[in-house]
Amino acid sequence: MIPVIPRFFGQYLLEKDVLSKDQLIGSINYQKSKILKLGEIAIIKEFLTEKEVAKIHNEQKRTDMRFGDLAIDLKLLTQHQLDEMVTYQKNNHIYLGEAIVAMGYLDQATVDQELAAFKKDQESLPQTEVMIADDIKNKESVEVMVDLSCKLLRRIGDMMSKTGQLMHVEGELKNLGIASTLDFKGDVKCCYIINMSWEVGHQIAKKTFKKEELPFDEELIADTVSEFVNVVCGNVRSKLLETGKSLDFDPPCSYGESKAATIPLKAGEVAIVIPVYTPIGNLEIAIVS
Repeated sequence: MIPVIPRFFGQYLLEKDVLSKDQLIGSINYQKSKILKLGEIAIIKEFLTEKEVAKIHNEQKRTDMRFGDLAIDLKLLTQHQLDEMVTYQKNNHIYLGEAIVAMGYLDQATVDQELAAFKKDQESLPQTEVMIADDIKNKESVEVMVDLSCKLLRRIGDMMSKTGQLMHVEGELKNLGIASTLDFKGDVKCCYIINMSWEVGHQIAKKTFKKEELPFDEELIADTVSEFVNVVCGNVRSKLLETGKSLDFDPPCSYGESKAATIPLKAGEVAIVIPVYTPIGNLEIAIVS
């Protein structure tokens, strides 16, 4: 029996051959074109300038705060303005199913039928909130690493994500395409690894350089993924410092699929691996100790 894994509705339709890859991409692009981010809404309503929005986005890379909360903290927005922006965003939200119908790929009845089947398919999934068990070594640190990885994947790569069930792996990790590792030192001694498909890495690069037509370049993607790891781990370090832990880290090291099919682990090392699923591709977050 094939295990149920976290999926997005679009992936589900693609796997069932209800939509083609081009149709799914077209629907997602249409959806994104209709969904306004808080920064865009702030500019439309003339609450913030483009320069102020850029300042908030840059600050988000260094702190674990949402756009609106950070804008208030920086005294660039009031709570009343933020509430007005969130209401505006909700009133203008469009779901993927609506985008599929608007593009003419499926009719509403088919979308409703498939959405009901998708929800039933996902019902048996365990809650991800209880994924990190109490007996996991460095449990608090692992939770912070996973949480910040997913948050920054959203902020920097503009990708929603869902986490799967934690696994314990010994010996080696299969390289999914491009991986970057970073060693923590101090009160928390472990190796953080982010291991992703080239599609996910390319998406992070496109969003980092703000170029949707960015050519696929392995070296550029590898460098961008390493920088992404630096940002994640910088945030992890800041977060753990707040809890009284002292730690530092070395520069990241990259593994490309063409150079290494696996990421070796030392004898006695165990990797805690958390699968992460996105609409674009999959990745894994691993903490080795």
